[in-house]
Amino acid sequence: MKTDKKIVALCTSRIYDSQVCGFIEELNEKLKNENVALMIFTINSDLYWDDDKISAETSVFDIIPYEFIDAVVIMDEKIKNHTIANNIISASKEHNKPVVIVDGYYEGVLHVNFDYGSGFEAVVRHVLNQRDIKKPHIMAGIPDNPFSDERIEIFKKVITEYGFTFDDSMLSYGQFWAVPARREMERIVESGDIPDAIICANDIMAINVCDVLHQHGISVPEDVLVSGFDGYDEVFITTPKITTVSCTTPELAEATAGLVFDIINCATDNNTTDKNASNNNAVDNNASNNNAVDNNVLLGDISVIPTLITNESTGCESQSGYDHYMLSRFNNMFYRHNDATRVMHEVSTSMQMSRNPKEMVSQLSKLIVNDQNVIMDVSFVLNRNIFDIDNYFFDSVGSEIKMEDYSVVYDANVSPYLSEKSVEGTLLRPENENFWKKIESGYPLIFNTIDYMNTPLGFICFNYQDYDITKYSRTANVTNTISMGVGGFINMRYQNSLTKKVGDMFKTDSLTGLYNRLGFRNVFEKLKDNQNLWGKNITVIMTDLDGLKYINDTFGHAEGDNAIQTAAKALKKACPENAICVRFGGDELFSVIIGDCSIDTIINGIESFLEAYNKSSDKEYSVVSSCGGNTFVLDENFDLKKALKKADEQMYNMKREHRKNMV
Repeated sequence: MKTDKKIVALCTSRIYDSQVCGFIEELNEKLKNENVALMIFTINSDLYWDDDKISAETSVFDIIPYEFIDAVVIMDEKIKNHTIANNIISASKEHNKPVVIVDGYYEGVLHVNFDYGSGFEAVVRHVLNQRDIKKPHIMAGIPDNPFSDERIEIFKKVITEYGFTFDDSMLSYGQFWAVPARREMERIVESGDIPDAIICANDIMAINVCDVLHQHGISVPEDVLVSGFDGYDEVFITTPKITTVSCTTPELAEATAGLVFDIINCATDNNTTDKNASNNNAVDNNASNNNAVDNNVLLGDISVIPTLITNESTGCESQSGYDHYMLSRFNNMFYRHNDATRVMHEVSTSMQMSRNPKEMVSQLSKLIVNDQNVIMDVSFVLNRNIFDIDNYFFDSVGSEIKMEDYSVVYDANVSPYLSEKSVEGTLLRPENENFWKKIESGYPLIFNTIDYMNTPLGFICFNYQDYDITKYSRTANVTNTISMGVGGFINMRYQNSLTKKVGDMFKTDSLTGLYNRLGFRNVFEKLKDNQNLWGKNITVIMTDLDGLKYINDTFGHAEGDNAIQTAAKALKKACPENAICVRFGGDELFSVIIGDCSIDTIINGIESFLEAYNKSSDKEYSVVSSCGGNTFVLDENFDLKKALKKADEQMYNMKREHRKNMV
C-alpha cells in the first residue's frame, strides 16, 4: 500500500511543551499540503547538554527508518545534547539524507535559527525607552553559556548607547531556572540596592523575579520594570503579565517547512538530472559521485526574527497569548485527568502482576476512560527477548538496537494480538501495510521509547487525529505507564521463576528430579488433609536398585549415579501423571498414587523400561530394580510409614527372587 508521499523525521523532546506542540502543528499542516508526512521521534526530558544524562529513552532516535525517509529535522535546543544530534547527523549522512537543524548549529548541514540577538536587543531597548531608567540590571542565565553570554554583551552594548557604564553590580546569574533566580533576587533585595529595571534572559527567571519582588512589597511595574524572553505561555497568566520576546513557532515552523520542501525538490531534481545524464552517457564521474549539487550552497540557512510582545510588567497594555477556546477545551480535558491517571495506574499494576506475556499485553486494551480513548490510535513494539523466561533480559541485552528483535505486540486499530514472530516486523518497515495506513491519516506518527532500568524494551507509536496539547501531554504518562508495566512484568516473572527454581532445589532431588523427603512431606500432608480425597484408594510403589554397590565399586560412582537416574526415569515413566515420585535415599525410590491403578501394570512398566534401556545401552552392567506395592484407603488415620513398610516387604520378596535367579 506504499504511497507517493515524502516522509520527514522530526527529532525533538517534550511534545507537550506548548512551543513544541505548536511547532508540530504548524509544520505538519504545511507539510501535509505538499503531500509530505511527518514522523516524530521524541524523548520526554531535556538532556541539558550533559552526556552523563543520556538515557535509554534516546534510543528512539536509533529507530529512525533512514531507508525510506526523505529528510531529517532536529530541534537542537529542545533535545539539548550535541552527542545525540551528532549521532543523528552521522546516521543521516551515511544514508545520504539531508538534515535541517532548528535552533542550533552544526557543520555541514542546513539551519533554521531565531535571531536571538535581535530579539533580545529589542526588549532591552524597549525597557530603557519606557521611562527614565537609573539602574538597569540583567538577570543572565548560566555562566559561559553562549546564549547567556550573547545577551550579556547585547545588554552592555545597548546600555552604553544610553549613557550607562557597565559594572558587575548590574549582572547576576539566575541559571535560566527558578530556584537560582529567586536566590539571586533575594540577595539583591537584601542588599538594598534594588534596580529599577531587571531584564531577564528568559521567562522562567522573569516570573520568579516578579514573585520575589511582590513578596517584599515592591511593585512591578510601578517600582521596577521586568522583562523576560522566549514567549512561554506562562507569562500571559502571571500577575502582572510579563513583557517578553516571542520566539514564535509559526514563523519557525513555516521557515523549516519551506527549507524542507526545497531540500526534497532539490534532491528530486538531482536524481532526475543524474538519471537523464546517465542515460545520455554525459555524466562527469566526479560530479556524479558528489550528486552534482551541494544543497547547502544552493539553499542556505534561514534566520527568523523573534517578535517583541510588550505587556504589563513594563507598564504596557495587557496582552494575552491564549486562545480562550483552547483554555476551555483544556479545562474540560483536565477534569478527566484523574480518571485517566487512575486507569493508567491500574493498567501498570495489572501488567506487572500478569502470569504470562499474552495476559500482560491484553491489559493495554483497558486504557479507556469514560468512553474517551486515553491513547487514541496507538501501537506497541516490544523486544521479543523480554519473553524469554530462562534469561534475565536486563543482564543479557546489548547496547545496540537490533530491529529484527522487535515486533508489534498491540495495535489499538487492529484486534489486539501478541506476536512473538510477527511477519509485519516493527511497524517502521514499509512492508507493514498498517504503517502506511497511519501515514495516510495526515497526522504525525509520534514515537516514544519504552524503557526500564535505563534499558530500552520497545517503542510506542501514537497517531492522534488532532494536535490537542492535553493529548500530547498524555504521551509521557502512557509511555511511563507501559514502561513500568513491562519492566515490572519482566522482573516479577523472572523473580517468580527464580523463586520456583529455588523452591525446586529444596523440594526435589538434584540427581533424579524426583521429590526429596522434605518436598514429599509438604506435598503429601496437603493431600492427606484434603477431605475430598478421603475414601479414595492410595497405592504405594517401592523400588530399589539391585547391585548398586557392585556398580559403584567396579565402574565408579558416576555410573552408580547413572543407574539411579535410570531407575528414577523408569519409575516416573511407568506411574500415572498424578503420581508423587520420591527418592527416599540412596537407591530407594517410591511413588504414591491417589486413585485407582494397577500395581502389576506399573511394575511391569518399570521392568520393560529397564529392559529396553539395557538392550540399547553400551554399559558393561545392567540396571535392574526390585519393586513392591500395596493399595490402601486414604482417610484421616492413614499411616504412611506402615504403608511404606508393607510395600518394602513386597519389594524385598522380589529382590530375594532376583538373587535366587542370579545364583
